[in-house]
Amino acid sequence: MDDFDSETSKRNPVFCALVNATLDLDREDLGHPAHPGLWERLVGDRRPVDQRGLHCPDCRDARGARAWMYVFERQGLRIAAHHNPHRSPSGGSEVREAYRERYVRAAESAGHTAEVGVVDADGRRRTDVLVTGADGQRYGFEPQLSYLPAKTARSRDAAARADGITAVWHTVDPRSPLIDEVHWTRTDDLPAAAVRAERDLLVRGGVRALTLELCDRMPTPCPTRRLGSCGRRHARWGPRPRQFDDLVRDIAAGSCVPLTVRAGRGVHRFWSSAEDREAFLDSGGTLAPADEADASAAGAAGAADRAAAPHRSAASGPRPHSRRDSRCVVDRRDRTEWAERRHRRFAALPARDSGEAIWVPEPAAAPTRILRPEIAPVRRGVCSAGHGPACGHRARLYPGGWFCEGHRPGAART
Repeated sequence: MDDFDSETSKRNPVFCALVNATLDLDREDLGHPAHPGLWERLVGDRRPVDQRGLHCPDCRDARGARAWMYVFERQGLRIAAHHNPHRSPSGGSEVREAYRERYVRAAESAGHTAEVGVVDADGRRRTDVLVTGADGQRYGFEPQLSYLPAKTARSRDAAARADGITAVWHTVDPRSPLIDEVHWTRTDDLPAAAVRAERDLLVRGGVRALTLELCDRMPTPCPTRRLGSCGRRHARWGPRPRQFDDLVRDIAAGSCVPLTVRAGRGVHRFWSSAEDREAFLDSGGTLAPADEADASAAGAAGAADRAAAPHRSAASGPRPHSRRDSRCVVDRRDRTEWAERRHRRFAALPARDSGEAIWVPEPAAAPTRILRPEIAPVRRGVCSAGHGPACGHRARLYPGGWFCEGHRPGAART
């Protein structure tokens, strides 16, 4: 995809040979009510792009060239993008295809079934590699080699959970925004030939192992008290490199599971063995409640969308967002400046995959409130009068005991 086609404030015009007219992507029926289900047909078309009958009318009129296009939907917004036939053979698309092949090979070697490019019934979600593992559990392996905003990753992850699919996101960039926003894995940035090769491929990030360390023996201060030691055991999630094929097989078998753990103010999402998960829970650890909450919310949202989909598809009016200007991306003057700004902003991002251990301290007990004597509340007590007979006056707590105003420490004696 051309990077500039991701600008959604405007949209590219697109001519469809199927209806022999230009489509209006801001209308539910694409401006052609005589062709019900037209959008679903176009999105579900998996033929080569130059055989789908979609091209840019502006490029045809202004430059006399037929620029082939394809359509997709992102966060409820319908987009038409130019197809680039001049991609380098070693580009990201071929590397992504190599990861797909390796996912399929690893899953099928353990007796699981794998499908490539699976689209759901309503055309809203597409899974790169759908693996059906143990007990019928479905896993969606998603190699994401280009920039993907964290918000988009969370949205797509929630949509997969709503359909009963556990998404396994993969990146090759330690600065990727999806790290810790979804359950992820990371390998080195390798060419397609290296990914396809019959050799070990090391997963360097996104997988962790549990260690319960006694606080008295730790080389660092207690993570709960921030100094000294408390004598208890603390959970430590350390990086655990794994071989790519082994990890795929373990995830499909259910022996490697996704975890969401809160440590301090941060939330960490990663993969770990089912045994480590049980040991973590048995030791008093807790998983972040966002796992179940997000899944239930996504399920409710997905059900609502599916219930409303037939009514929206039958409507002929505009979609529920502001209409966009229809200009070909090639004719936009600010496309170069916009791309340069985006490149500089992305290159300046700090590394998110630090590889450091995650300490999960035990909840600290509520501190006991100790009032200073001078601000302690006045109580009706017996004045000790220097540990002698009580004088019978109201007493306040001072260092050394309860004293009245006349016998308090430092008071003048008459």
